[in-house]
Amino acid sequence: MTDPYSPHNQLERFATRLDWNLLRTFIFIVQSRSISRAAERLYLQQPTVSAALKRLEEALGRRLIDRRPGHFELTPAGQKLYDEALQVYRQVSRLSELIDAADSDTSGHVRILSISQVGCEDYDRLLQRFFRQHPRVSLSIEVATTAEVVRAVENSTVTLGICDADVAPPLAKILLSTEQYAIYCGRYHHLFGRQGLALEDLRGEAYIGFTSDVLGGDYMGPVTAMRALASIGQQVRGASSNVEEVSRMIRAGIGIGALPVHLAQPSVEQGELWQLPPYTDLPQVDIQLIYNPQSRFNDGERALIEALESGLR
Repeated sequence: MTDPYSPHNQLERFATRLDWNLLRTFIFIVQSRSISRAAERLYLQQPTVSAALKRLEEALGRRLIDRRPGHFELTPAGQKLYDEALQVYRQVSRLSELIDAADSDTSGHVRILSISQVGCEDYDRLLQRFFRQHPRVSLSIEVATTAEVVRAVENSTVTLGICDADVAPPLAKILLSTEQYAIYCGRYHHLFGRQGLALEDLRGEAYIGFTSDVLGGDYMGPVTAMRALASIGQQVRGASSNVEEVSRMIRAGIGIGALPVHLAQPSVEQGELWQLPPYTDLPQVDIQLIYNPQSRFNDGERALIEALESGLR
């Protein structure tokens, strides 16, 4: 006769009763470090996310997060659950792709999530050579913010990420390029064409920025640091995660803003943009190719990563 109170049966009943969506919600809460921000990412109401966390804690009989005003910290049980839930999420997110790969004669699909307008000739040549040599490997590239790229790589929902964040282990990174940023205004701005300006002349000017630069967070870079030190951009009038749209707003005269020098130069030569101070010691941003070594890669993904490792390092 089966003992209903045996550890095995108790674990089986727990696994049957557990709503796996609660684990996904818990992952988003931990990565967002906020119930409200997790709700925004999940397109849910804040009370719904709070209730999900409560249900998960009740199911486990453990407190998972120590939350107080200005304080967010995982309990030991919460940290252990997060580590394990992340492994489950990684496997579930790849199930469809792994099954498709098993039933097809292709070598696998590679998905890359990238910030916009990344320029690296070595990377472009390597992709061209790799996909010529591996005709059965397919590729998709989507554009996202730096924070979205890092989260997707952490969760193993994409093969590779390209961003300007200095990520920490266990994520691996390969330097693609280094971009210089300068501050510009458009031809309709009152500072356009003026010589001999100083940083102080930019204070109080309406600012156009990248979403991550404006909002701050975990991935603020050298451009944000320069703005803070020079007290520039306190009045944010426009923001976008897309460099083309940031450039569009600057060219329209809505405000001043920082752009990669190599992307802005054609508009400068055409008289659409004007460089503002600082003119020397421009902030530099490293563009990194990142991936998660803990991911389960298909053959095509593994081959591309090895090619990038050997060709770009």
